Amino acid sequence: MVMQYRTIQEYSETIDVLGQYTTQILVSFSNHSESLRDVIIRNLIARGITSLTSILSLWKVGHFQDCWILHRALLDRLFHLAALNEDNSFEAFNNWSFVQNYDIKNKVLSDKKIRNKVPKETLSFTKSEKKRYAEIKQENIVWARRKPEEIAKNILNLPFLYNYGYDYASTQVHPMADDGEGDYSRLIENKPWPTGDHIAVIHNSILIQSLLTQNGLNASTLHWRRIVYDFLSQCNHSLELGNNVYLETWNKLQNAGSEFNWCRPSR
Repeated sequence: MVMQYRTIQEYSETIDVLGQYTTQILVSFSNHSESLRDVIIRNLIARGITSLTSILSLWKVGHFQDCWILHRALLDRLFHLAALNEDNSFEAFNNWSFVQNYDIKNKVLSDKKIRNKVPKETLSFTKSEKKRYAEIKQENIVWARRKPEEIAKNILNLPFLYNYGYDYASTQVHPMADDGEGDYSRLIENKPWPTGDHIAVIHNSILIQSLLTQNGLNASTLHWRRIVYDFLSQCNHSLELGNNVYLETWNKLQNAGSEFNWCRPSR
């Protein structure tokens, strides 16, 4: 996606501050909205920042292939959010997800070899769950995941996210002929992969989390202050230019005090 990179120390600082910022975003969601749309959005953002911090931790110990696998998962969250917003299909997605989880759980309960080895309280269904399942099945709600390439190209208008992000990372998810060669060299020959070959995954993952958050703010029912968007924009610029203007904006947000609302509900 890019050719110029920062030091791992700079990336670590950005991820740390972005994590603190995201925590406040999530708190704002919780304080101002419990709508299904906003709950799904906030959870996708929360999953994203967790993946980003995990990518950094894995990178520091040289587990680069795992970094790319998580990078693909991070992109998948961005693509799903973009499609959900485009189709206004949050409710259908929620019902589809419930049915999928119910069916998987029911499959375990129905397997005589497995069900007695798992605590019943973790696999039993409540009356309300059974009722909801029956209602959804009766409504015959249809939802399907859209193709990542289509979302990147036609919804986000960022085809490179698929071509040089998702598609490349897929080669790290699915076994290839040279799969594990770098791990073998690291474990047996004590020849770790050069970190410079994989610094891109840190850089690009920060960008993806920033895009995920920005798309989440745009898709939510809440009205966010301009300074909240300014922070994200400045984070992206710091990746390209190497400045730390975003830290000044973050300090302003911190100094605004607990009574400062980052957003307000729609009317």
